[in-house]
Amino acid sequence: MNARRVTRIGAQLALYVGAPLLGSLAPLVVIPAVTSQYGAAGWASVAVALSVGLAGAVIGELGWVVVGPQKVSRDRAAASGLYERALASRLVAVGVLALPVAVASGTLAHEHRTAAVLLGLGILGGALSPSWYWTGLGRPATILLVEALPRMTLALSAAGAIALGAPLESYGAALCAAAALTVLLSARTAGVRAWPSRAAFRAAPSTARSQSVVMLGRTISTLYRALPAALLAGVTPGAVATFSAVDRPLRMGLQFLAVVPQRLQTWVGVEDQVIARRRAVQVVLMNIGLGAAAGVLVLAAMPTFVAVLFTGVVAVDGALAAIAGLLVAVVCAARGFGLALVALGRADASTWAAASSAVVGIPGAVFGGVLAGAEGTMAALVIAEFVGLVLQWGILARAVRAPSGAGSGTAQSARGCTDAERLRS
Repeated sequence: MNARRVTRIGAQLALYVGAPLLGSLAPLVVIPAVTSQYGAAGWASVAVALSVGLAGAVIGELGWVVVGPQKVSRDRAAASGLYERALASRLVAVGVLALPVAVASGTLAHEHRTAAVLLGLGILGGALSPSWYWTGLGRPATILLVEALPRMTLALSAAGAIALGAPLESYGAALCAAAALTVLLSARTAGVRAWPSRAAFRAAPSTARSQSVVMLGRTISTLYRALPAALLAGVTPGAVATFSAVDRPLRMGLQFLAVVPQRLQTWVGVEDQVIARRRAVQVVLMNIGLGAAAGVLVLAAMPTFVAVLFTGVVAVDGALAAIAGLLVAVVCAARGFGLALVALGRADASTWAAASSAVVGIPGAVFGGVLAGAEGTMAALVIAEFVGLVLQWGILARAVRAPSGAGSGTAQSARGCTDAERLRS
């Protein structure tokens, strides 16, 4: 491999990492301004809106972030039509979800209710993200230009305005504007309609139904990953600021770490089942190692990071940081198992794992919050993720031992969609 090719591959990987990293950093730049002007109460309202809005956004994107890239890469000639149908279906979904998200954000926020409503809607607008389309086309630089940079620019503007005394509503307004701007820029760059045709809107229900399986898995997993702050607000409001001060940066970090399993999809998903099984084990070990390293970093850095990011209005002790580090380690390991199962034709295991985790995680977040505040809720999430991991582990062990050609591979899967399409992010 010559130096020019190495440089090209390195640059492409940097773009794939840089785009989600910049997107993850955008909300962080606003937090110091919020806490310095509006204190822990302002942050608690923001955290509730982020929780509710994220739950709505994952449901509203209808699984396109999972199935879209593979569909685009397999049939680039039909990519523009696919983009239009996807956008129409997500616009309908966002329209349906807007009122519930607004009501939930405003109701669960104990202060700054209007700001919470606007922010919840701004986060919901993230369901319209076109990143899946550009990922399928292999154009990470376009994600940076049409989504990450506009979002960061508007977030920085909101942070500056709030620091100078602007109302907290500025944050939500900036995210709403970022969602609209991204759709317009992406449509112009792709050479497609910014507003879908009537035919695309009429097809929206059938388009959504075709996504139902993958959407179910993502919806279930989101309910216990995105909603703990909102659930905690209902039972232990005083713990919301502390819990969310750890949970939000942690989730943003996990979003960044997801680049690793995403980039390993094509490597592990080969037709040769002997190679696929060997790589499935390797990809699990890679993600376990990644999770262990990330978990140690969270344990060591989280208390200081939170103190700086939240301008001293929220404090995190070592116990909460340790539980958060354990959560990161378990989530990363579970992603490795999920990716391996997809490669061996058992993508359905991800939905089962999500369901089992939700059964434990949703009530656990409530009872844990009542019993031990932020630490109790975080510990409940660790247990929930571990339950899903153990289920995937058992299914993967059987899949690896199964005789070759017994229908375990991606080529033999007959579940109605390709394995890669049903990968749970």
